[in-house]
Amino acid sequence: MADFFEQIMETPRAIRDNTYDQGFKLSRDELQRFHKHWATKRFAELRPRIPVLDKLASEQGIDEIRDIDDVAPLLFAHNVYKSYPMSYLERNRFDMLTKWLTKLTTTDLSHIDASGIETIDDWLDLLDEQTPLMVLHTSGTTGKLSFLPRTRDQSRDMAMIASNILRDWHGPHSLPDMLVEHRPVINPGYRYGAGTAQRMAGVQVELYAGGDDNALFLYPDRRLSADLISLAGRLRVAEARGEQGSLDISPGLLRRRDELIEMEKERPQAVERFLEAAMDRFGGRDVYIGTVMSMVYDWAVEGLEKGYKDIFGAESFLSCGGGTKGRVFPDNWREIIQDFLGFENFFQTYAMTESMGMATLCEAGKYHLSPITVPFLLDPKTGRQLPRKDGTTGRFAFLDLLPDNYWAGMVTGDAVTMSGFEEPCRCGRNGYYVEYDVRRYSDMEGGDDKVLCSGAPEAHDRAVAFLTETLTR
Repeated sequence: MADFFEQIMETPRAIRDNTYDQGFKLSRDELQRFHKHWATKRFAELRPRIPVLDKLASEQGIDEIRDIDDVAPLLFAHNVYKSYPMSYLERNRFDMLTKWLTKLTTTDLSHIDASGIETIDDWLDLLDEQTPLMVLHTSGTTGKLSFLPRTRDQSRDMAMIASNILRDWHGPHSLPDMLVEHRPVINPGYRYGAGTAQRMAGVQVELYAGGDDNALFLYPDRRLSADLISLAGRLRVAEARGEQGSLDISPGLLRRRDELIEMEKERPQAVERFLEAAMDRFGGRDVYIGTVMSMVYDWAVEGLEKGYKDIFGAESFLSCGGGTKGRVFPDNWREIIQDFLGFENFFQTYAMTESMGMATLCEAGKYHLSPITVPFLLDPKTGRQLPRKDGTTGRFAFLDLLPDNYWAGMVTGDAVTMSGFEEPCRCGRNGYYVEYDVRRYSDMEGGDDKVLCSGAPEAHDRAVAFLTETLTR
């Protein structure tokens, strides 16, 4: 059988079928060879089939990847996956939104008839039913959501890799394998929706719990509606401009908004029922809890106030991402969560919708990037690539090597300090890692964050304009 390096050189998906710790035993030379090989291959495969990538490469004068630094000018700006006109959502032009999405993926959407679709949720459901896609959307403060054309198989791969991280983080098979030994999945959120959390929760219920009978959600029958997320952003912008009355919103969508408002009024009672159900059904058992940090902290505070403590088994897992979302937690926030839940297997991750690779926090307090993530640091003002030297701070950007049906190279709004280019982490793991203190440039500078890209930022603006213009042809 080929060794791990040979397997991942054959396909990045091999990371899914091996113990996760092997990725951090790769030498610096092996990791660099792996990154260059697959960056080169992904670009060669996708450029002829993704018009906006081809346009960007032409603007930057790049015809092939000769060195990993050649990738940096080809990383998409944050707005590429929401570069459709807002009128498509406002006027229910989901036929045009489908046409826009075809420019960003190699997945065949030519048979999709979205002409009669009236909501984002229904459009996403249509794609679910008639294509291999499991499109993810992000939240948007302006109401304009990003749509990422990930496939169903890719989402399953991501959930399998996430399980392997927990199993192998402290050594191969050092903790239980949820893919083999099913356990209850508990999530203090929505069961349905097309946000990353909801998409992943659905796959986790299947792979970790073995079905909905072994799962518990705060809102088990509810959907986190993409339409309501979009509406909230549009209302926020309109209110800031004093233009609330100018929005053209369907009565049906307004009714759904009102339903959400009523549901949130009943949230304290829902949380109490959820806590009681968690204890009654799964108290003392080993469980899996996946959520964002702010949500699990609030859950723990509310639970401890009601006298609940040490609820679950000692070999339970908590996988927690999302950062603090601008909130300030007390110094003992981790102890509060552990006192409530009753176990210590607390895995913090630095992750984002656009990446299938999750960075897990080690015992030295560093987030270790997955081997499938090719990282870059950019100057926040000019967008130029910064030296690949330990301790360098800049705007985080990356190429995700797993997706093969869209270009997964993105520039983020995150300010990070990165190392691992020269020396391994003191925890003993090889590879690239970022410091715990991840910040948003928008929080640091105030106002909206304009994400610049490596090379010439105007080239990316022209590429986005090209993507929009081709929709009318």
